Order: sequence, then C-alpha cells, then structure tokens
Amino acid sequence: MKTKAILIAGSNSGCGKTTVTLGLMAAFRQMKLAVQGFKAGPDYIDPSLHRIVTGQPSINLDTWMMPEDFFHHSFASHAGNTDISVIEGVMGLYDGKTADSDEGSTAMLAEKLGVPVILVINAKSMARTAAAIVKGLVDFNPRLNIIGVVLNNVGSDNHLELLKKSIKTYCGLPVLGSLKKNSHFNIPSRHLGLFMGDEGALSAETVSLLADTIQTNFDLDKILSLSEFTAKDTALAEIDPIVKGAQRPRRLGIAKDRAFCFYYQDNLTILKKLGYELVEFSPISDAKLPDNVDAFYFGGGYPELHCEALSNNKSMLQSIQQKSREGAMIYAECGGLMYLGQSIFTTDGKEYPMTGCLNYRTRMQTKLQALGYVEVAPLEDFFVLKQNKKMRGHVFHYSDIIFDADPPVSFYSGNPARNAIGYKARNTFASFVHLHFGNLYQADVVE
Repeated sequence: MKTKAILIAGSNSGCGKTTVTLGLMAAFRQMKLAVQGFKAGPDYIDPSLHRIVTGQPSINLDTWMMPEDFFHHSFASHAGNTDISVIEGVMGLYDGKTADSDEGSTAMLAEKLGVPVILVINAKSMARTAAAIVKGLVDFNPRLNIIGVVLNNVGSDNHLELLKKSIKTYCGLPVLGSLKKNSHFNIPSRHLGLFMGDEGALSAETVSLLADTIQTNFDLDKILSLSEFTAKDTALAEIDPIVKGAQRPRRLGIAKDRAFCFYYQDNLTILKKLGYELVEFSPISDAKLPDNVDAFYFGGGYPELHCEALSNNKSMLQSIQQKSREGAMIYAECGGLMYLGQSIFTTDGKEYPMTGCLNYRTRMQTKLQALGYVEVAPLEDFFVLKQNKKMRGHVFHYSDIIFDADPPVSFYSGNPARNAIGYKARNTFASFVHLHFGNLYQADVVE
C-alpha cells in the first residue's frame, strides 16, 4: 500500500520529539491535509496531544506488545485513509525493552514499517558534535530509511549554518528544519509525564504558533516529497473463536473522565468488534452507573489527583459496589485498580474511601514503583481473557498496594512475576497491567 508517513525519532528523551511532532501535525493541518497521528510504545499522554492537533484519535504502535500481523494491520488501516501520517518515536532511537535489545524501540518500529525517519537532535551548545551524533545514529543500523535531520534549541542563524555544514559534510543528510528555544512550546508535566490534551496543555494559540513556526523554519515540501513509501497491509484472521464465542453483544460501560483516561484506541475498536456497545460515563461527575449496562471497564489515569471528587461522589461509589455484589463483570487496570479498592492514600497522608469492591488499599509514593513490559497468562477465563492465553502489556505506576489481611492469589502467572499481578473477587477484577487486546489475534497459550 502506497502512503505518506514520517517517523520523528530522537537521540534521547527530551530532545524535542513531541514539539516537532505536534508542530508538523499542525503545519500539515494548516496546509489542509488530513493527518493521522501514531505513537511508538505504550503511551497514553502523547496520543491525547496528537488528537488535539489532528482532530482524530492517535494510534499506539508497539513492536513488542502487538503481534506482528496486528501491528501492520493497525498502521495500514489507519494510514490508508489520510494524506500523511506522523509517528512520534519513544525515548532515544535505539532504546528498547532491554539494554542489549532493540525490541520495542523506535528503530525496530521504523525497520518493520520501512517508514522514512527524521532525526531530532538537541543542538544546544554543539557544532560538529551534532554531526557525530547523527552519523552514529545513522551508521548503527544502515537498514533504517533516515531522510533528514531537525535541529532543536538552535542558538542563532550562524549556529544553524555551522550545524548544517557539518551534518552535510560528514553525514550527507539534509537539515529539514530547525527550532530556536521558545518557552511558548513548553508543555507542563507531572509524575506520569506531560499533561493530557484534554487538560488544556495545548491552547489553540500554541497550536497556531507551532504551525506558523514550522511553516517558516521547515522545508515541508521536501518532507512531503520524501515521505512516500510502501506499507505492508496484513489481513487479520478472526479473533480466537474460543475468546470471541464467549462474548455476547452487550453494553460495556467505559469510565471516561479526568481520572480515567488511559485507553488504547485499538482496544476500544477490538471491543466493538467483539460485539460490545461502548457507553461512556464519569465516576467523578455522574450520580450513578449508566442504565442497562452489565459490564464495566475502568482504565488507568489519575484517580490520585481527583481523590476528593471521586470519594465525595457517594452515589456513584454505592452504584459500583452494588453492581459488584450482584456479580456484574467489572474489569480494571492500574488507576482502575486503585478506585476499586477500599481507599487511596495520597502522598500527604490523607486517606480517601473508594468503592470497596476489592479488599486492599493503595498508597501513592513519591518514587516510581514499577515500569516496563510484562507478559501474563490468565488463570481462568474472564472478560476478553482466556485461561492460559498469553497477553502482553505494560506497567507504569507510582502507587503500591496494601493488604490488611492475607493477599488473594494472583489472577495472572507472568513475567516479571513481581509486576504480573491481578486480583479477582466475584466477577470484579483489577490489575496494575495495561493490556493490549491486539494479542487476542494470536492463538498461543501457555503449555
């Protein structure tokens, strides 16, 4: 399939990938092009920013979490209906799942897709050294289709000319654009990363300024001319019939507000294919669960930032408790796990009662408690999960879990075992693991 796409990769986290990505999206939109955003890796925050700029959901692409056929299908199915796709990389270009592997890295994603890559370099206080960094990134994997360089934090016009000359001389690559330091482009951050798009992190004025700046300082015509490539389009087999057959068309309540906002777009699409009608509700502002809904999905997010509002919404807490006692299917991940427990302790020591569906409390810490990929195998059938069917996901949380009595047996076996946890009572289940449901398209099970 012929399409246009560029992947924005960087030398390291913080080099300016997000700013360049959002700027290019905004500039292409200003040119009246339809833009599809993608994000490398298990990230919920950057896609929310993409959506503000492009006007449509951004899609996660992950070479480790997603089966290969689903990976290619997801890209092709979304890229095929747009003028140009812009993919934001993760961390440094070659940073992956482990120190000696590029599994899950931006580089592996670029190589699997064959997509044209633009390198972003933080050029502050550098001249020829920038060329050495670019050359090292290019030579490390010659199979990547690196088409040019963008320079961030350029000090002056003279500085830019020095950088361009050295990169052309030693690397043979064009400098496709540059940005001088601009505080207007800074996006506020907190413990899990940048602020979500729906929280006003990107004003209309900032997006407009970004678009104008990119239009002035980037060679957009050249970028568009170099962005065409042939993407692999993979037809998917049906979801494992054992999994699909267990489903019945039903209404699935999706907790969606400022506290619960971490959902992979592909997961929601897969749930619809399984016959679920998705009904959004807000645990913060709605008085009770939606009517005529018999299954519920609480994603991750920031319940710790909204403890008071969640705890004060007594009618919603009681509504969820009642559904749990009645045996309604309730599935929760990370932030959802915190909400389904007895209470949440914030870092200032305050305790806020929550739904009490499961017998534990959670406590926010000032340091990261878990980060990384996990592979799990459910010990029984539940929701879209099939007993012993391998599922891959990711954990990233600052909270820990407190059991006042003996902890229940984990619902998952997995690797690493410390992070592969999940707890179930009646028909209510919660885990710190954010799963990617694309794994339903592969039939492997644990022997």
